[in-house]
Amino acid sequence: MLTERQKTILDALIREYVATAEPVASEYIVRKYRLPFSPATVRNELVALDEAGFLVQPHTSAGRVPTDKGYRFFINHREARSGESMPNREQRAMRELSRLSDPGEFMKQSSRLIAHLTRNFVVTGFLDEELVYKSGISEVLREPEFSDFELLREFSTLMEKIEDEITRWFGALEFDGPRAFIGAENPIRRARHCGMIISSLETPFARESMIALVGPKRMDYGHNLAVLTHFQEALMR
Repeated sequence: MLTERQKTILDALIREYVATAEPVASEYIVRKYRLPFSPATVRNELVALDEAGFLVQPHTSAGRVPTDKGYRFFINHREARSGESMPNREQRAMRELSRLSDPGEFMKQSSRLIAHLTRNFVVTGFLDEELVYKSGISEVLREPEFSDFELLREFSTLMEKIEDEITRWFGALEFDGPRAFIGAENPIRRARHCGMIISSLETPFARESMIALVGPKRMDYGHNLAVLTHFQEALMR
């Protein structure tokens, strides 16, 4: 169990790392997030969080980054920001999709919109037929993680084959909302250096459908979960 102070520090560090992709130092988060603790206290707590497996310190940096365990704790203890409002233009775009009468056009436009809103790679499709759309390659490859050639190569291979991988195990999952998978949690082996959010989707068409977001482990899980929640709500109005 983490103390409330440790939770506050871990929350601030992960939010900062999500925003910057840079290892985070104690003095910086105390100053930026106005934490009511001294830098020395935060430093000691970061050591404790490191030893407990929530953080890791890259050998080339004085700062720390979250581990898979750290992200999981962060997601489990921060509700999807369903109260996060979407700009009016984006709300209208979501509602307009529900008026499309062609299933293929609906899925294509849905994948493009969600990729734009999340800056992730998005796969949408109807599971009972070979109707799958992929969007967001240009958005997700702007993330700094993909300056690593090996990670870029693995991700490119994943993008080519992900629809087959998803449909292979999608039916075994139970959904009461979008589900997030972090790194090694991912059932898709090639996606174990990534973060993924996947959900069933109720559409205007009477067919089982799915949507998946794939990006760096550093993706903004709270925002992305909220986008999918708002999207589903828009489709059901």
